[in-house]
Order: sequence, then structure tokens, then C-alpha cells
Amino acid sequence: MKYVKVMFNDKSGASSSFKYKINEVNIATNWNPKADNPRDFGGYNFSTPEKIIRWIHRGDTIYDVIIPKDAEVVDVIESATPHGVFRSNKIILTNPRKVNDDIAIELYKKTTIPDDAFPKTLAAVSVMGYEKTAKQIIKDKINKNNIDIFLEEWNDFMYHNGKNDRINANKLVGEINSILLKIKKSIDN
Repeated sequence: MKYVKVMFNDKSGASSSFKYKINEVNIATNWNPKADNPRDFGGYNFSTPEKIIRWIHRGDTIYDVIIPKDAEVVDVIESATPHGVFRSNKIILTNPRKVNDDIAIELYKKTTIPDDAFPKTLAAVSVMGYEKTAKQIIKDKINKNNIDIFLEEWNDFMYHNGKNDRINANKLVGEINSILLKIKKSIDN
């Protein structure tokens, strides 16, 4: 199976305190795959090319992930996340590529995330400024039956934990927010 990870250069978008080594083995100092709480689990998160679009806001660079032969890998299945999150106590990151809208749209075209993951994915690609990808998701996925879910998940993502730190991330976020509200209004009328 092919694995990938997105990061901001050599730092994770989930935790910027750890600097990854590239083309070398990274060994987790915290690894408890039997933990009940994901924060206690430890290790390194990564995904597959077919699922990574949901996590695209975690970085501007995509890496191939190699799993060393002596590493442990856990397929994390959580109700709050689309299947496709993996963790390991050891990974090697190779082949860094800066993500742009063209790469994001290709990841979107081959994605196999479940439909209920697209509202957060729309928010993630918007925060990263991937306009073609965001507008394609709107065109392909939003309809009168799910606009309320998209808006609810959009707002949850943008105002996460009451921080309001994503709603003004860039011009595209404001534009997509307006498009969503316009779709909702046209359906309500």
C-alpha cells in the first residue's frame, strides 16, 4: 500500500514542535497503540493518496511515506474521521512535493473518502487556497439535501474551538462562505 503525509516543510500541521528528518528513519518517542485517547496514542499519522485530501490543511508539502520493516502500523478507524488514517512508531519521509491547486484537484479526483467527509474537505482546501478544488467540490457534492450539513461542518471547521482563526484565512474562504450562503438562500426561497 502507498502512504503519504502532508506537512509544512519538515513540521507537522498537527504539532509544529517536532521537526521531521527527511530520507531518514523518524522514531516516535511516544508510542502506545493500545491507548483509548488518540492524544495518548503517539506515533506518526499518515494516510493514502486516496484519503489525504481530507487532511490537506495539515501542510503545503506532500511526502511519500516508507514504513521500515521493523515498524508497527495501526489502521486508525475513528467515527470522527474518514477511514484512511494510519499511525506508526517509525516512518521515513521521501520525495517532497509542494502542493498547489493542480495537485489538490488530482488528489480530489482520485479520492475515496466517504460523502460525509466532503464538508470538512471543502473547508480544508479553501483554507489552503485551492480554488479550483473547492469549486469542483461545490459543483460535484452540494445539493439541496446536504447544504445544511455543509454549512454546519464548514462553520465547525472555520470556528474550531471558538478560535475563529480560519474564517479569515484568505480571500477564498470568504468567497466560498458567500457561495455556500447563496446556495442555502436559493434553496430556501
